[in-house]
Order: sequence, then structure tokens, then C-alpha cells
Amino acid sequence: MRIATWNVNSVRARVGHLVGFLKNEEIDVVLLQELKCETAAFPREYFEDMGYNCLVYGQKSYNGVAILSKHSIECLKMGNEVFKNDTQARYVEALVNGYVLASVYVPNGQNVEAPAYEYKLNFLKILADHIKEASQNEKFIIGGDFNIARSDADVYNPKAWKGKVCCTERERELFENLMNVGLRDIGREFAKYEDEPIYTWWDYRRFAFAKNYGLRLDYVLATPNVEVQNCFVDKSVRAQERPSDHAPVVVDIR
Repeated sequence: MRIATWNVNSVRARVGHLVGFLKNEEIDVVLLQELKCETAAFPREYFEDMGYNCLVYGQKSYNGVAILSKHSIECLKMGNEVFKNDTQARYVEALVNGYVLASVYVPNGQNVEAPAYEYKLNFLKILADHIKEASQNEKFIIGGDFNIARSDADVYNPKAWKGKVCCTERERELFENLMNVGLRDIGREFAKYEDEPIYTWWDYRRFAFAKNYGLRLDYVLATPNVEVQNCFVDKSVRAQERPSDHAPVVVDIR
């Protein structure tokens, strides 16, 4: 089964990109983030015509996550069931083909002085507690935009990014908590940093993509009982006209 995660940065603006990606890479399940539309406005007809079932947790203008699958989907959790009293649509979890799959859009945090930064840290703590419970005796996979560069190897210029949101020690410590509850970083397992830096996000400004000035912010994490065959970042999608600033991460599992 081929699974992908992608922050599409507005699904309606990138619907053509998404349709092409799903066809070209023969994706079975895609975990989407930053839909930027309400659930009712999600352009599901494009994907249903391709044979996908759609589980969507949308929000007007901001956030929004979804799972599209060629297998049947049994919804297990929406974000407001995990993050109590939180109105932001950032998490959805479902049972798909014997796997518990989750799509997550971790808050950016804005800057270390902002209330949004503390919101991000608290979000990560709650997420780790939930994953510990949800992954018990399950084949569990979570993919999404975590808005954290796990280490300096995941940043094009660690010195320039030191202490900035996405690269602070507090964020990285909380990311490691996700590993400590029993998950693996599939991208890191297949990364060959000595060959070429591996990034998933590039700023729209200053020709960042052309210069490969990126960060690895998007991940697929899985429990040890998930057998993975391959993992790669599809940079070709980021090279298209009017793209998302993120590229998809693709994982093949048995």
C-alpha cells in the first residue's frame, strides 16, 4: 500500500496538482493538511471519481485535514475529540485497511514570544499522550506537517534558524517525545544525508526552492510493527507552477 502525506496549502487552489500527483504516483491513501476550506466545500467529486473515499475535517480559510483512501474508511477520531475545546481543525484519525492512520497539522507557533508558540507546545504534549493510547496493539501511522525540523540535518542553514520557531529546543524535545511513545521516523530511516539534504518545505521567497534552501517539516511516523519498503519526497510537485510550498512524502508499506 502506498501512502503519502502532503500539506497542499489550499486544496481548491491545488486540486489539479493533487489529482495529477495521485494518478502519477498511484497513491492508495493520502493524508492532507492545510485544506483551507470548510468540510462542505471540499472538492470531493474530483477524488470520488478516481475511486477515493474522503474523510474531511475542514475549517473556513485556515487549517483543515483529510484522509483520502481507495480502501474503506472508518473514522475513529476528529481533532476536537482529542484536543478538548479546540476549534482548530488539525487532526483526523481513521481505520484503513487494517491500519490506524492519522493526518495532523501541527501549529506553526509564529514566534517564541507569541501565545501561538505555547499553544503549539501544548498541542504536541496532547498529541503524544493520544498517540501512546491510540497506537497500543495497533499498526499506527501518522503523517503530516509537524512544523518542526527534527535536527540541524533537517535545516539548510542551522545557524540562521537557531532559536527560531520550527527549530527551537523545546519543539525538538517534544518531537522526540513522539519517538519515545514508540514511533519511528520513516523519512530518517531512508534518508541519505551524505548524498543530498532532504527537505519538504521551501519558502516562496528568495528562490529558496531553486537553491534548495529548505527544511524537513513533513513526516511519516509509524509503530515498529509497520513494515516499510521505501520512502521518498516527491520534489517534482513543488517544481510545478503555483505549487504548495510543501512537497509530498511518499511511503510504501507491505
